[in-house]
Amino acid sequence: MENEHSLSFLDQVRRGQTDWFRYFFGIILILFFWFILGSVFVIVPVVWVMADGNPDTAVNLQTGFIEGVNPIINYVALNLSFGMLIVGVFIVVRFVHGRPFRTIITPAKKLNWRRLGQGFGLWLLLVALASGVEYLLNPEIYTVVFDARRFLPFALFVLLLVPMQTTAEELLFRGYLLQMTGHLSRNFWVLAFVNGLLFMFPHLGNPELAASAILLPLFYLSIGAFFAFITLRDNSAELAIGAHAANNLYAALFANYTSSALQSESIFLVTELDPVYALVSFWVMAILFYLVLLRPGRRAEPVIEGVTNG
Repeated sequence: MENEHSLSFLDQVRRGQTDWFRYFFGIILILFFWFILGSVFVIVPVVWVMADGNPDTAVNLQTGFIEGVNPIINYVALNLSFGMLIVGVFIVVRFVHGRPFRTIITPAKKLNWRRLGQGFGLWLLLVALASGVEYLLNPEIYTVVFDARRFLPFALFVLLLVPMQTTAEELLFRGYLLQMTGHLSRNFWVLAFVNGLLFMFPHLGNPELAASAILLPLFYLSIGAFFAFITLRDNSAELAIGAHAANNLYAALFANYTSSALQSESIFLVTELDPVYALVSFWVMAILFYLVLLRPGRRAEPVIEGVTNG
């Protein structure tokens, strides 16, 4: 087996077992933890509300949310399933494939927290600027809904749960699945596009798609493809983990959307989603992000023979 320091991000799979049936079983096991075991956190409060006999509480069958209770309960229940996703990915990587868990994040011996912080800080700045520009262009869609008594306790749960949710998605998509598809191709563009498609599919049921059944799927595809590309380009997933956390934290705390899949108490509420602006502003942000942290001419960590970034 190759020395771990000679392996690129994609080739971390060589440190474990790579039989096709392990990936088949691994994906099934991950989905079981995410959707089956994770759903317990949603089902338990739903069953409790249905059986409590309280006329002030009810389950909205269209959204799955519990009405008449503290909204924090809905938020926590939905997000805890991502904790089970992390558990599932850990078990599969560590015991089904028999390799260190950190290898789906980085080839290094430990995480580069500085790199993760750079991704978080820059993306937070960019998404805030994009939101500010949208406000200047279309101020009527922004409504101030800040209520300190509701916002502050909600913010505590958001700060704890959102990084867990976004990290779980990055471990699965930019970690496990991106490395898995690396068996089929070493072209960064192909891998990024495939990863974008994989990231898009679970988001097709989001209520935001009511704004555009074409542009919003392209938006999710773009997010997945870009995060995959910077992971390959930087030879680690730290930038993507940081940027994804910043993106969702900003949405949850500062400018949430009325029909968001994850409702939260925020400072502003966006009453109308502009899919054209969302897609265009994302790619402007992505280009700026790339130029600042992965400018042309900067190479990632050394790669082994056969790996290409084009």
